[in-house]
Amino acid sequence: MRLLVTGAFGRLGQEGLERSFQEAHSVVAFDVPTRRNQRAARRYARRYPGRLRTVWGDIRSFEDIRPCVAQCDAIIHNAGVLAPASERNPALAYAVNVDGTRNILRAMKEQDDPPVLVFSSSLSVCGPRAPGGPPLTAADPAVGTDNYTSNKAECERLLQASGLPYVILRIGVSVGTKAAAGDLSPDVFRLLFSIDPATRLEWVHPEDVALAQVRAAETPGAIGKTLMIGGGEGCRLTFGELYGAMFEARGVGRFPPEAYGKDVYYCDWLDTTESQALLGYQRLRFDDLIGQLRRESRFTRPFTKMLAPLIRRFMLRYSEAWQGRQAPA
Repeated sequence: MRLLVTGAFGRLGQEGLERSFQEAHSVVAFDVPTRRNQRAARRYARRYPGRLRTVWGDIRSFEDIRPCVAQCDAIIHNAGVLAPASERNPALAYAVNVDGTRNILRAMKEQDDPPVLVFSSSLSVCGPRAPGGPPLTAADPAVGTDNYTSNKAECERLLQASGLPYVILRIGVSVGTKAAAGDLSPDVFRLLFSIDPATRLEWVHPEDVALAQVRAAETPGAIGKTLMIGGGEGCRLTFGELYGAMFEARGVGRFPPEAYGKDVYYCDWLDTTESQALLGYQRLRFDDLIGQLRRESRFTRPFTKMLAPLIRRFMLRYSEAWQGRQAPA
């Protein structure tokens, strides 16, 4: 099978490339030609000679994406502008997220035998949740509450109305060991510290997300479905537990409860019964991630621990809750 992966050299896109090659597929990788992306493309071309074709382009351009769609059997659509960048630049986010998806659908309609489109949506389209409710399901309606979720909800509706083969994956919280551009930005720090640490979330390893995407492309029984993608029982946490354990594993240490706000965020546990039965993707647990983080930072963690008070003090500058109480770091 030849897969088209959009946003191929982003964090999730690279996981998709690895999984596609492991499953013996060839890949057309579509992305913008940044230096970082070009380095990644050269690395994958060396590792998987003859199995990767890279196409540089802009998802906002129909003429850029059109020939790629014509060359593939399935599409894994990861390209997009994520929050909080989507909230700073709503016009760009809409053009990439929604108009880019329209371009793919338009190109698919030109094919006599159109490929299946595996669309990376998010659990966040279900909106903020009252504490203590049942896990989210695919039957929960998509409700836009900001630019990012409004874009994703509109894309879901476009797919459902298209008459084309698709699979919608509403993906849970999927942070891993690989940092992406912007992960350590002030906007991200402000967002992290604004969320109530008691907020429930279901984490899923990025490797398992990539496996779900590839298997969705391979599985005829998944076509036309909306599936919740989460890690399962061993991955149900609170926001405070997730980031506390991750910061600790890196050597930064945990932040005091007073650093966090009380915002209700669009996270919760997920009902993944159907997705797991169809795709069989749940392999890794949160403990596996913490083990990976500790192994990867085993040489840097002693130095990070030495600098941890300064790092925490710097990050706490972006906590409104902490600054509001004017307590020393």
